[in-house]
Amino acid sequence: MNKAAIFLACTALTACATPHTAVEDLTLMPAAYDHAGDETGDAIEADWWRAFDEPALDSLIAEALAANQNITAGLARLRQARASVRATNATLFPTISGGASASSSSQDDFDDISTSGRLSASYQLDLFGQNSAGRAAARAGYDAQVFTQKSLELTLQSDVAFNYFSILALRERLQTARSNLDISERIFEIINVRYDAGDVSGFDVSSQEAALANARARIPQLEQQLLSFETALAILLGRTPQGYGAPAGNLLAMAPPSIDPGLPSNLLLRRPDLLTAEASLRAADANIAAAQRAFFPTIDLSAGLSAAPLTGGASVIGSLASSIAGPIFSGGRLEAGLESAEARADEQIAQYRQATLSALRDVEVSLSGLMTSAQREIQLEAAYDAAERSLELSEVRYRTGADNLTSLLNAQSTFFNASDSLVQGRLDRLTAAVDLFVALGGGWAPEADRLAATN
Repeated sequence: MNKAAIFLACTALTACATPHTAVEDLTLMPAAYDHAGDETGDAIEADWWRAFDEPALDSLIAEALAANQNITAGLARLRQARASVRATNATLFPTISGGASASSSSQDDFDDISTSGRLSASYQLDLFGQNSAGRAAARAGYDAQVFTQKSLELTLQSDVAFNYFSILALRERLQTARSNLDISERIFEIINVRYDAGDVSGFDVSSQEAALANARARIPQLEQQLLSFETALAILLGRTPQGYGAPAGNLLAMAPPSIDPGLPSNLLLRRPDLLTAEASLRAADANIAAAQRAFFPTIDLSAGLSAAPLTGGASVIGSLASSIAGPIFSGGRLEAGLESAEARADEQIAQYRQATLSALRDVEVSLSGLMTSAQREIQLEAAYDAAERSLELSEVRYRTGADNLTSLLNAQSTFFNASDSLVQGRLDRLTAAVDLFVALGGGWAPEADRLAATN
């Protein structure tokens, strides 16, 4: 076989050795979500947390994005990935180097000094695209790191929102517990008055003492939970936890926003974790191409200029050289490298499919959670109103002797549980909204950002 035939055969193999996996064909996306509902919501913005209309939350998330240490570490990893891209870009350009030397043959002085200099350049022809494939893999790896950073930011934003809402809920629950303690103390005074008058026995007094102790015991437990969430929020903000106090807010005045989930296929463009998986798959494809092209020969070109001596009547000599080298026997190393790259691509395909299925489930569960939490809150509000009226009537009836202590204590317990459940119900609804924002990717990913990430 002559040289022209070898060249044509290698070129044909190169054209066939560029794998490409179409991600839109990896998972069959449903036409719509089962729990999307008929109501239309607002389109999700990149700063999705502003939909809660809570200025304190806006400030907290801005502070967290600026000072959180995990975000800082992620930005450092992003710089590393960018440097890797620049390193692979360098393989597409020639390398130029220069040098100079001086020597003397005299042992007594340095009058007899000879000097010389050399300037050389070398370049590897990327005839079969191995360097280009490596560059494509590095750029895809950079894309993956960009979207991983976006995932990290989205997680941070949702964590700040969840902790802040939890703090407001615990403050409300703590206030409810203290109000319940006030009610218990008031009932205890009524019982003592009736006991002194001989209307009730010591059993009523002991029963209310137990209820009073239980009411007091709830307060330190809630205070401990509040401390746990406030210190967690401080760390998210990059602050020391000692002495930190979250800003005030009214949880029950906060209404979850209406959210338009869009089409399931939009997840492929807006979920950072899916974009990361897609970029990793592109990198795996590029690595397969690089492994295939490692079987082809490499062609190196070099040129040089030499001058000796450097001063005076220097003579300049130029040189040009080229070389070609190809693998003949590698002991299976190249074959193993290709097999490993192909297996890695298969792994990335499976992970992409799994990530897509998980994303669809996340949205469906979040949609259902938001809907059911809204329905539950309606019933909790009705239960609260009824329990409040029942407690007022029971206290009056017990004071007048028309009812026994058991009825009063039951009414008090029911009212406390209803008050506490109402706060937790609102927290569940707000949390469900945050979960849905996160499941949908936290806002549309602008196509311009994706293109910028690869340039």
